[in-house]
Amino acid sequence: MIRHGQASFGEKNYDRLSPIGVKQAQITARHWIRLGRHIDAVYLGRMKRQIDTAAPLLSVLADNGFVRPDIITEAALDEYDSEAVFKAQLPRILAAYPSVQERSDEILTDKKLFHFVFHKAMNRWLTGQYDPPGSVTWQGFKERVNSGIRRIVQNQGAKKQLAVFTSGGPISVAVQRALSLSDEQAMAQSWHIMNASITRFKYNPDGMALVGFNDVTHLEMENDPGLLTYR
Repeated sequence: MIRHGQASFGEKNYDRLSPIGVKQAQITARHWIRLGRHIDAVYLGRMKRQIDTAAPLLSVLADNGFVRPDIITEAALDEYDSEAVFKAQLPRILAAYPSVQERSDEILTDKKLFHFVFHKAMNRWLTGQYDPPGSVTWQGFKERVNSGIRRIVQNQGAKKQLAVFTSGGPISVAVQRALSLSDEQAMAQSWHIMNASITRFKYNPDGMALVGFNDVTHLEMENDPGLLTYR
């Protein structure tokens, strides 16, 4: 499972790769070619940042004589709507933290303040106690991702090499599935999943095993700290 490259955080259209994100995707593609691994199928979410992260790999596979893998769109790999969750939880967070409310106009510009509020919002979302009627719940999101994982396993069968381009949320759910983590532990892991990182699993009809988490060696080898991003 590959997390998308850096998206355009803070811009009107978040769902597109930043210039750094484009470079991360290209490096990931070259890395896969160096490994020389055959890919049976590429799975993609429907988000532009996921699709554009996969695009360089699909291009270089063809250019380097690899058999073109099956390309399958899977809606279950889409990220949850963090902006909607954030907006839904924000009023009560402001009410609970007067010091934050006093600085509410700085939330989107002060990174430290934003991270504090965002983490509070996501952790409240986990509980299911503060969800507005009709909103997407954490449990609903988990069920959607896990249903998608089951479909992938059932459709592909055993002994397949799959590249799954998705986002931090679905990857954290897959890690939770493999390690039987609590919701709180799964969310905590999601904060550490880096852009263009690779998390590896072995799977069979009975379950999944985590065999590598959040690998960014391919980015580190570029000797450019600016390529190591989380958001």
